[in-house]
Amino acid sequence: MKFSLRWLQQIVDLNGIKFSSLVDKLNVSGFEIENIIHDPFANDIVFDLTITANRQDVLSIVGLAREISCLFNRPLMYKLYTNSITTHINGFHLSDKNISLLDLSLIQMCHLNNTLSPSWLQYYLISQNIKPLNLLIDISEYIYLKWGQSIHIFDKKKIHSLQLNHSLFSLQKTNRHLLSTQNVELEVLKYDDFILSTIGFYINPHIQCDLLTNSIIIFGQVCNKQYIKSMQKLLNLSTDLSKKCLNQGLRSDFVNALYETFQLIRTFGYGTLGKFYGYHKLHYIPKIIDLKISNIHNILGFARNNFCGYLTVQEIIYLLDSLNFITIYDESKNILKIQVPINRQEDIKRPIDVIEEIGRIYGFNKFISRLPFMYNNKLSIHSTLTNKISQIRCLLRHLGLHEVQNYSFYDNLISNSTTEVKVFNPLGQDQSFLRSNLIDHLVINQQHNLKQGNKNIEIFEIGKIFKLNKSSERSDYVFSSFEFLRLSGLITNTAFLRRSWSHKPESLSWFHAKGIMEEFLDKLQAVIVWKKINDLNESDLFFNFKKMLKINRTAILYNMSNQEIGIFGQLRNCYGISTYTFEFDLIKLIASIKSLNHINSVVYPYSYYPSLTRDISLTLDKLYSIDSVKQQISSFNNSLIESVEVFNHYKNKSTNCYNVGLRIIYRAYDRTLSYDDINRIDKEIGYLLSKYRSY
Repeated sequence: MKFSLRWLQQIVDLNGIKFSSLVDKLNVSGFEIENIIHDPFANDIVFDLTITANRQDVLSIVGLAREISCLFNRPLMYKLYTNSITTHINGFHLSDKNISLLDLSLIQMCHLNNTLSPSWLQYYLISQNIKPLNLLIDISEYIYLKWGQSIHIFDKKKIHSLQLNHSLFSLQKTNRHLLSTQNVELEVLKYDDFILSTIGFYINPHIQCDLLTNSIIIFGQVCNKQYIKSMQKLLNLSTDLSKKCLNQGLRSDFVNALYETFQLIRTFGYGTLGKFYGYHKLHYIPKIIDLKISNIHNILGFARNNFCGYLTVQEIIYLLDSLNFITIYDESKNILKIQVPINRQEDIKRPIDVIEEIGRIYGFNKFISRLPFMYNNKLSIHSTLTNKISQIRCLLRHLGLHEVQNYSFYDNLISNSTTEVKVFNPLGQDQSFLRSNLIDHLVINQQHNLKQGNKNIEIFEIGKIFKLNKSSERSDYVFSSFEFLRLSGLITNTAFLRRSWSHKPESLSWFHAKGIMEEFLDKLQAVIVWKKINDLNESDLFFNFKKMLKINRTAILYNMSNQEIGIFGQLRNCYGISTYTFEFDLIKLIASIKSLNHINSVVYPYSYYPSLTRDISLTLDKLYSIDSVKQQISSFNNSLIESVEVFNHYKNKSTNCYNVGLRIIYRAYDRTLSYDDINRIDKEIGYLLSKYRSY
C-alpha cells in the first residue's frame, strides 16, 4: 500500500526524524519499504509499505502513524471523536443473531452541494492512483485510506423520494440479493423491499452519488471477517468490497472515521446533519497474558547500552506502556500481568508475541547476539540418541556410503560363532539364528552385488545384534538382556584413484580406507585411539571376527577410558580383494563424542578493516601461568584486541622456566587503526615485557 510522508506528518510528530531513520526503524520492526518516490513540487515523499499478515492494523495512515508513534515515542496529533456523537439504536430491526455485521451506522444529511473535491484531496487520491470524481465519492475513498474503514455514501432520493423512516431499515438473510448468479443465502441490508447492500460484497450501484446529489445517507459498516471468508469460499467469489472488508482497520477506529466523514462533508458541502442511527455488537473481552521476566531475559539477552546487562523491569513496563498495554508487576512471582489493547487483539495472543514487541520497540539491533546455550541435563536421552544417529547417517552418506537394511535372522554360515542366539522354531534354514554382528550380512550383500557385476561397493548399516554371554554355559537365556546397537560398514573400490591421468586406476588401499574412517570420526568429533592387535582372541567384543579379517591389517579402536568401541580391518582375499570393513558399538561411539555445547559464543560483525598483529615472547617462572598472562592482557580494557593465541610453549629444563609465544591481533570494526592506536598498543606490550622476563 502507498503512503505519503506529508500526510503522516499531519497525524504524528516527525520533527527532527530523517526519512532514512524512519525507513531503517520500520525495516527492523518487520516492515518493508519499497518504491520511494520524491515529489519536489509537492514537497512530499510517497512510498510502498509491505506488512505481515498479522499486522493489518497498519494498513491505513492512522495505523502506520500509531506504529511510528510507538517506535519513536512521539505523540499523535489527530483528534478522537468517540464521545462526540449521540447514538440512537432503537430504529433498526437488527438482532444479535446476525452473523455478518459488528457495527452499522446510518446518518442522513440534506441541503448539501456536491462539487469537485478540494485540491489537497485530489492530490492525495492521485498519489494513490485513484481518479477523483466528486466530493462525496472522493471523501469515501479518502476515509478508507486514512482510517481503513468502509464508509459509503448513498443518494437518499434514489432510495425514496419522501422522508425516510428508519424503522424500515432491516437486515435479512435471503438468496435474492445483488449477486443474482449465486443461489446462496446472504445477509442483505434493505429499506422496505429495496436492497441497498449485500453485506461485505456489493453496494447497489443505482444509489451512488453524482454531481446532482443534494441529500445523502452516510452508511458505515464493520463486517465480521469470518463471515466474509466463509462466504467467499462458498461462493468462490471475491469482490473489491470483500477485499476491503478483510483488510479493514481497527474496529475501535470506526466511530472516528464516521465522524470525520460527515465533518468533511459539512465543511466542503455545506449540508445539514440529521440524527445518527447505529447498531453495535459487544465483542471485546480483555485478554490477559502472564509473562515471566526471566523469559524476557532468556530470549532477548543482554542489551548493549544497559549497565545491568538485561532490561530492567522499569524499562520493560515503560516500553509496554508506550504500546498502550496495561501492565501490573507481581514482584513476589517476578511476573508481569499484561492486558492487550483492543487494537492488538488479533496479533498479540502469546507471551512470545509480547516479547517480540518489547524487542521491536527497544530495537533488536541493541541486543547482543549470542548463540543459545544448550543444557545437556535437560535433553532427553532418547532425543539425543536419535539426533546423533541421524548425524552419523548424514556423515556416512556425505562420504559416499549407501545405507542398507538386512534381516535380523540368518543361517550362521560365515562367522559360525558359539555366542549366537538360536531360534528354536525357525520358519526356514536361513532364519535359524539371530545375528551376532552386522558384517556377515554386509559380506552377503557384497557377494550378491559382485554376481551382478557391481565391483565398487560402499555400504553401511545401523541395527541391533544379539549375543549370549560368552562365559556362561546355561541355555535358558533372556534374550532381551543381550541386545546391542551396532554400526557396521563395508568398502571396496577397484578404481579409487589414479596416480596420474596416464596411469591405470588403482584399488582402494588400507591407508585410504583408514583415511575415510578417520575423516568420519573427525567430523563426528569422536575422541578415538587406534591400536594394533596381534590376536583377536584378546578382544572382548570382536573375537568372532578372527576367521574373516587379516590380523596384520586390523586395528581396534578405543575411547579415552580404554574401552573397546570398534574394529577396522581388511577382509581375507576369499571375500574379495581390497575389501575393508568396520563395526562399532554405537552407544559407546556416541558417548565418545566430545560435545561443544558448553561454548557460549558471542556473535560480532565482521570487520572490513585491516588488523595489526604483535608476536611477543615471554619467559615465565612457575609462579605464573598462561591464564594469568591472558588476564593481564584483558585488564588493559582495550576494545581493539580481537584475539590472543598461544603459538609456542615449551619448558626450559635448565632454568625450570616456561617460554611462551603469544600472538595478539588488534582490529577496529569501524576504522583503520591510527598512530595513536599503535602507540597505545606498543605501550601495553612494553608493560608486559617489563613485567615478565623476555629474551
